[in-house]
Amino acid sequence: MYPKHLIYEKSANTMIVILLIVLCGVTIYPFLYVLAYSFSDGTSSASRIITFLPDHPTLENYKAVFSNDLILNAFGISVARTLSGTLLHLTVTGIAAYAISKDDLYGKKGLMLYFMIPMFVAGGLIPSYILINKLHLMNSFWVYILPGMFSTFHLIIISTFLRGLPESLEESARIDGAGELTIFMKVVVPLSVPVFITIALFVGVAQWNSWFDAFLYMTDTRLHPLQTLLYKIMFEAQAKDFQQMALMSQGKSNVTPEAIKMSTLIVSVVPAVCVYPFLQKYFVKGVTMGAVKA
Repeated sequence: MYPKHLIYEKSANTMIVILLIVLCGVTIYPFLYVLAYSFSDGTSSASRIITFLPDHPTLENYKAVFSNDLILNAFGISVARTLSGTLLHLTVTGIAAYAISKDDLYGKKGLMLYFMIPMFVAGGLIPSYILINKLHLMNSFWVYILPGMFSTFHLIIISTFLRGLPESLEESARIDGAGELTIFMKVVVPLSVPVFITIALFVGVAQWNSWFDAFLYMTDTRLHPLQTLLYKIMFEAQAKDFQQMALMSQGKSNVTPEAIKMSTLIVSVVPAVCVYPFLQKYFVKGVTMGAVKA
């Protein structure tokens, strides 16, 4: 007979496993449903008899999505804003974090206070809209990039990580005649890959999923990202236009607006889902090492 503490431990572990399986099922099922819906023909999607697997599988929905120039253009805008926004955010925030991580920085406390105040006291939607308008960023691609180039929260994470790096490496580089920018690029960045990839994942996912900035600041639909277009498809009754487009381009009658919604949703989700597994190990290491000073 097992001791009581081992029985309790085994029971607790079993309950944890069951709970995690249930949570995984609750989390994964909506994606499986949307995926099955996107591969089902119009008759099945209209009757809503889909559960886990596609009914009468077809690729017509995705053909309709990728034959739509508006969706392809929105996909390109999303990719462009994600890549450029993430790169510029890492550059600006990383350089600022490198400077803040130095104890001999003149006015360091004042700078940190200056950075911290907007973090806790935001101006709000109306002041932000007025500011964007005064900066002439309305209907400009830069409205996706410039407001998000710096983050105090990410500054704190990166600077905390950088303070744990050996100072001897930077001193050796200075003895060899390297400047601060060279030290940052050739010494600090290679040693800080985990934290930079972690921040890149944060910013990249935020940029990819962002839709409200385009909804607020963009009247030119040519500059709308994929998420904003998806919002319009789902909530502004534009699905009829996409159905008409699909029928005209494919010559089929089994493509429905609802199936187009699901297919577009899958197209918008898949890139982030595919990238995350490759960055997960850096994500865990970067958050752990950036959150606690070494």
